[in-house]
Amino acid sequence: MIKLIIKIIGILFISTLIGYTTNVVAVKMLFWPRRPINLGFYTMQGILPKRQAQIATSLGELVDKELLSMDDVLERVNTPEVQEKLVAKISELMRDRLSELLPRIIPARLIQVIIETLDRVLLQESGKLIDQLFRSGQEFLTEEIHISKIVEDKVNAFDLKQLEDMIKGVSAPELTFIEVLGGVMGFMIGLVQIAILLFLPGS
Repeated sequence: MIKLIIKIIGILFISTLIGYTTNVVAVKMLFWPRRPINLGFYTMQGILPKRQAQIATSLGELVDKELLSMDDVLERVNTPEVQEKLVAKISELMRDRLSELLPRIIPARLIQVIIETLDRVLLQESGKLIDQLFRSGQEFLTEEIHISKIVEDKVNAFDLKQLEDMIKGVSAPELTFIEVLGGVMGFMIGLVQIAILLFLPGS
């Protein structure tokens, strides 16, 4: 009876250990080894180091298509609120520059009239000008700046240790759960083995 109990405990322990260890190794092999190791019949390298370029490309395309494109950025910028702030800033700069550049011999009242006149013209035409500026800028920026490429280059430029730390920092609970789940699955397999041992002793 004691031998049977020891055997049952041994089966459960070994099955749990194998399941847990297998998943720990699987998680480690997401990141390790960072450099390829030639085993003759197979070159071993962690999934992340091996696929970093592909992951970077896919992530860049995902961000550009699904999360944040240049058009999205420009649409958020080209709003009445932003235009109003932009006009106010331009008006402020214009007033300061005119006050500096206009000769001192010009009466202050005349300078004020000039500034107010230009200010009114700016306010009247600013909507059209800024809208045209944004449209022209949108065409240029959309053609010249690709968020997908920026993201791809950033991910490719990441040091593998830095990338590993970042992923672990974000998904540490999930990775730990996968490791523990391996132990649980191993324990359950051990229970199945014990059931076979007890109820089908001749098998």
